[in-house]
Amino acid sequence: GLSAAYYLSLLGYAVTIYDANDKAGGMLRYGIPEYRLPYDQIDKDIDYIKSLGVEINQNTRIGRDILFSKIYDDFDSVFFSTGLTDPYGLDISGEDLKGVIPGLGMLDDVTKGLTPDIGSSVVVVGGGNVAMDAARTSKRYGAEVTILYRRREEDMPADEEEIEEAQGEDCILTTQAIPLRLEKGDKTRLKLYWGRAEMVSDGPGRRPKPVLIEGSEELIECDTVITAIGQAADYSFLPEEISSKLSFKRGYVEVNEFYQTADQKVFAGGDIANPKRD
Repeated sequence: GLSAAYYLSLLGYAVTIYDANDKAGGMLRYGIPEYRLPYDQIDKDIDYIKSLGVEINQNTRIGRDILFSKIYDDFDSVFFSTGLTDPYGLDISGEDLKGVIPGLGMLDDVTKGLTPDIGSSVVVVGGGNVAMDAARTSKRYGAEVTILYRRREEDMPADEEEIEEAQGEDCILTTQAIPLRLEKGDKTRLKLYWGRAEMVSDGPGRRPKPVLIEGSEELIECDTVITAIGQAADYSFLPEEISSKLSFKRGYVEVNEFYQTADQKVFAGGDIANPKRD
């Protein structure tokens, strides 16, 4: 969204941004730890974008503080890039127990200056950059960290340097590990039962899929399980008369080469318009 505002302002357009958060930056600020992306550098870029004449309205949630339909009526075009904000669950029993938290939620709390209640031992489930950030942030709060990923290390969607740096900070990486269920712990808050997976061909041109090996169940006890297996988009801010005009595929907004949706006045970009493999 900020990138779009920057380039549109350079082209001579008057640009207004509506942002639900207290500060601008989106996932760069609220999803990436400061040790990896210092917030003063984000602020430097945002201040420059503002200097071009871009107006940013903070603490303004579409659908609550202002209706999307009003923005649609008041502006010549609308570009939305709200990102993937709703974490996927593990879909296993016990994931509603105390101590099970989403990775993005934990990173968001840390950005806001809150100390996460993670205890002394953490299991991070996932293999993307959010998982690596959650693992490395947990280490900075003194926890022992194990990362469980259902596929092989070469299949992990995280950047290679992120994986190497997490391991370099003594995060234990266990691959081909499928979470099975969660129970209350004895000495710790949680017991996570998981099983080993074998990789089975899923056809030409497709990645092998992990299949549970029967009888391979193992147990790891921990204070916190951080889930980081991906996120979905939240389109609840779109009124039905607008969303009915748009095309969606597997939860993503379909756009043309100009990032224009099926409604010619509405454009979309960012993660919501760029499907990725899990």
